[in-house]
Order: sequence, then structure tokens, then C-alpha cells
Amino acid sequence: MPRYTRPANSEHAEDPINALGNRVRAMIIGYLREHPDSLRAEITAALDIPKATTAKALATLVEYGLVVPDPPRETATRGQWVRYRVEATAVSELYLQLGQVIGEV
Repeated sequence: MPRYTRPANSEHAEDPINALGNRVRAMIIGYLREHPDSLRAEITAALDIPKATTAKALATLVEYGLVVPDPPRETATRGQWVRYRVEATAVSELYLQLGQVIGEV
């Protein structure tokens, strides 16, 4: 079984890297900053990425609290259009956390 290398005190880097360490997720955040309340189909078309990729990336961003669906997942019904927006405070906090880990802040 392979062992993953985890440097000492690296736990502060886990959340920002897992949440933001992907080009698709980063591009979705950027798109939603400029186009809040976008539908998944609009994001998919604008970024020219597969629907499944968009859905998976949005699910991860929602899980980390970086993107907020409206209506929320818990109340959305099948077939209902869901709009997404960036949770700016959460994005800023993770960005700051990553900056501290790499010594930028």
C-alpha cells in the first residue's frame, strides 16, 4: 500500500489545496465572481467543460462552502433550476490560509 508524504504541520494546507487545487474549480469561482447566480448550464457553456465535470466541481465547492446553491440542496427538488454564487468570505479565508502556508502572508 503506498504511503502519502505529509510534511510536518501540513494540516493547514489540506483544505485550501483540496478545495482550490483544481483548475476547473478555480475557473468556476472566477466565473461566478463575475456572473453571480448562474445556472450550472451557463457555467458549463461559458467554460466549455463537460456537464459532469461542472457538476462534480460544483459539488466539491458547495461541500467546502465556497459556492452556495439557491435553492439549497436540502430543499431543491428534482428538475428545479439551481443558481450558484460565490461565498466570498469563505474563499478569502481559504486563500489566506494557503497564503500563510506558503509564506505569502
